[in-house]
Amino acid sequence: MNPIAQPSAFAAVSPSIKGAVEILNQGLEFLTVISDSDYLTNAKPHVTSSIGEHTRHILDLFHALILKEDATVDYNTRRRGHPVEYDRSMAIKEIHYVINWLERLDHHDLEAPITIQTEVSMDTQVFASLPSTLEREITFAALHANHHYAMIKVITTFLDVETCNAFGYAPTTSSYLREQ
Repeated sequence: MNPIAQPSAFAAVSPSIKGAVEILNQGLEFLTVISDSDYLTNAKPHVTSSIGEHTRHILDLFHALILKEDATVDYNTRRRGHPVEYDRSMAIKEIHYVINWLERLDHHDLEAPITIQTEVSMDTQVFASLPSTLEREITFAALHANHHYAMIKVITTFLDVETCNAFGYAPTTSSYLREQ
């Protein structure tokens, strides 16, 4: 069975959904080729979090979008120490769940106004509530995943694990490289 989610016709509802599914599929592809012990590896002092911890964080942002209450997304909810940090197969299942959720969204869902809550200060606990849309926040979560894939790619250099060439690149970087 191919673990990579196949693009559906429904992904055409939004380029943001298509892009998010592509990015999540990169994560799926990567997770299917590493071992369970690789999943627990970090590369201290270069990268202090393990592949599993980065994966959990990526999933946390999508879970905040899925679990929003009263059109409010709380990005401060994190599942640090959750079994998904240690269980690669659980992470694969969660990514499939997120992709299935994304592909069920319609234009109304994507364009509806939402509010995001996030902590914004390093010195004191300060929160901001900001207006947004679900589509904009899906785009943010997907691009943020790329940032974590780049850190995961650093970890893989210590493991002698190959990743796809585009793993950890932003879409604009991929476009630039295609033009070279």
